[in-house]
Amino acid sequence: MMRTRSLSRGFTLAELLAVIGVIAVLAVVVSMSAQRISKDAKISSATNQVIAALGQARAIAIRDHAAVLVGFRVRRPTYRLSDGTEVIVESSKQQTEIVIAKATGRVGFPGATVGIGSYTIVFPFAAIDDLLIEEFEPVEGLPPKLLPVGTKVAGSGSDLPAFLFLPSPDLFWLSQPRIKSSTNAALNIIGSMIVVRFAPDGSIQTRNPTLSANATSTLGNTSSVAPYIDFNRNNRMDIGTTNSGTSNTMFFSFDESNDEPLGQNAMFLAVFDDDLFAEIETLDGLNWQDVIRRRTPFVDQFADRIHFNRFTGVAEVVPR
Repeated sequence: MMRTRSLSRGFTLAELLAVIGVIAVLAVVVSMSAQRISKDAKISSATNQVIAALGQARAIAIRDHAAVLVGFRVRRPTYRLSDGTEVIVESSKQQTEIVIAKATGRVGFPGATVGIGSYTIVFPFAAIDDLLIEEFEPVEGLPPKLLPVGTKVAGSGSDLPAFLFLPSPDLFWLSQPRIKSSTNAALNIIGSMIVVRFAPDGSIQTRNPTLSANATSTLGNTSSVAPYIDFNRNNRMDIGTTNSGTSNTMFFSFDESNDEPLGQNAMFLAVFDDDLFAEIETLDGLNWQDVIRRRTPFVDQFADRIHFNRFTGVAEVVPR
């Protein structure tokens, strides 16, 4: 009686390589999808935080019948020495901080230098059009909120005059700086202090309608009074001058962690992944105008947009 031998056939080398290739492709696809989901979740989380802060600020404005700002600046973890000096942890990553502040009623012009880059608010000299600054202070008992690392908030440039290097500023997005060093501001990329202003009735304002200002060296030239937030509550406008020069530009430039620059009122906001933007664009060595030009199309394409109801001031996210 003859026995039939069953033959077992294994995989060939080509088949094994094909399977490994398929697995590798699937791993890459899954990894990219996971990264995309993680980044989208980070932006969604930041957007939700911004919407919540805007709603809270609007409610405070209506409750207290006062002008209220939501300001966006960058911060890094700090610690204090025994003498009270605040020291920035240089190895830490910066984060965007949301601060809700209320008008103090103090208005004036920066003058009487107190230390390097620290200015008292001098009250009007002769006429109301000698103003430049309207002071706000963080709301008592309301701690700042930090957005996820790498996310920033951009604001429409609608409150800026037209410059030769930025024609039609309302077509560009302004945002917080990219700070690398607290001791050498020349390494930092200049940004802006983006603010959203709520009127006492909860609607959006881009200026105080009761005040006109002198924003140039000529007292006869008037425009809107710009707000600043006195973060450290010392009744002075503290501005680092290592990178911004000594002209009026230094009052608007945000280039150091503890700066208290004049705020840029925004009518629209956008929440975006600044780390992703830095991966796509090489920013080192660029001036701040070029950074704005390169950032704008990125924000237009990848950011969550936030608009405000024209009549009520309620914020809502515009789908991408």
